[in-house]
Amino acid sequence: GGGQFGRDRGAALAVGPSRGDANDYCQHFVDTGQRPQNFLRDAHMTDRDRFSEYPKLRDLVQLKDEQVKHFATPPTFLKADLRELPLTPETFGTKFDVVLIDPPWEEYARRAPGSTTSIDTWPWQDVQNLDISAIADTPAFVFLWCGSAEGLDAGRHCLRKWGFRRCEDICWIKTNKDPTRKYMLQQDPQATLVHTKEHCLMGVRGNVRRNQDGHIIHANVDTDVIISDEPEYGSTVKPEEIYAVIEHFCLGQRRVELFGEDHNIRPGWVTVGRDLTSSNFDPQEYASRFRMPNGLPFVACNGVKPMPGAPHLLPHNEVIEDLRPKSPPGGGKR
Repeated sequence: GGGQFGRDRGAALAVGPSRGDANDYCQHFVDTGQRPQNFLRDAHMTDRDRFSEYPKLRDLVQLKDEQVKHFATPPTFLKADLRELPLTPETFGTKFDVVLIDPPWEEYARRAPGSTTSIDTWPWQDVQNLDISAIADTPAFVFLWCGSAEGLDAGRHCLRKWGFRRCEDICWIKTNKDPTRKYMLQQDPQATLVHTKEHCLMGVRGNVRRNQDGHIIHANVDTDVIISDEPEYGSTVKPEEIYAVIEHFCLGQRRVELFGEDHNIRPGWVTVGRDLTSSNFDPQEYASRFRMPNGLPFVACNGVKPMPGAPHLLPHNEVIEDLRPKSPPGGGKR
């Protein structure tokens, strides 16, 4: 069947696809299941290769990574159920400059029916009731993974409840290149389009200006897009690149991740979650790593903007300062 049209199309494909066929990534997805983003050029390069044509940015990222690693606190982790753990400065010995949150949204269970991975989901109202405001300093930043469904609206409600204003939206574009991996095949029944991305909302509390507060933040080092392969079916593991984005941006060293698992444990962070296998966190010992000149632990700024050299901030580095992108001194905008 197909007549002359079928014979002409067959002849064309025998030679090679036309320009239109070659660029029809949506049809290719329908035919093969391979997502269009799989064909983004150079998307999976390492930082060294990614910035090979931009030596100044390459050197900046390398120096910042070395600085973060040098001053990082040892990995600490606390096995605890966040429904029961008091989120207070007394629990942790200090407040935090960064709070990273990856809640078990109900969307995660809907999109992976039959998965062997058990997900104890939280309604978004329960996530909102976490007392993030009590453990976040001022200024501080929150990074909230919120999926690609109802979490996008719920996440904004959460930020407002916690006293943060949304300032960025980091988008994780998920590829499915690995032929040995089982990917999500069944779409969220509440979705209209095929979801192949997730969002991480970024919120700020306090008055931080990029053109004046270079000792607190370094803006414009990274982009708001992460491209990496989707994890195994049923997994909610997020890309490790989010840590680099946070560490490059915020110079505050008190970082906590909530709803963490063993794979999230890393230097420079306190990881808290019910599914951790053990604990080593001691609030007094952790707070002692941020001592003021009088020897007392630094607990909180409490709305007073920290000065350069504050004990919880990464120290000034003249080379990094020279390399990093800067806003015009008279910009005046956040």
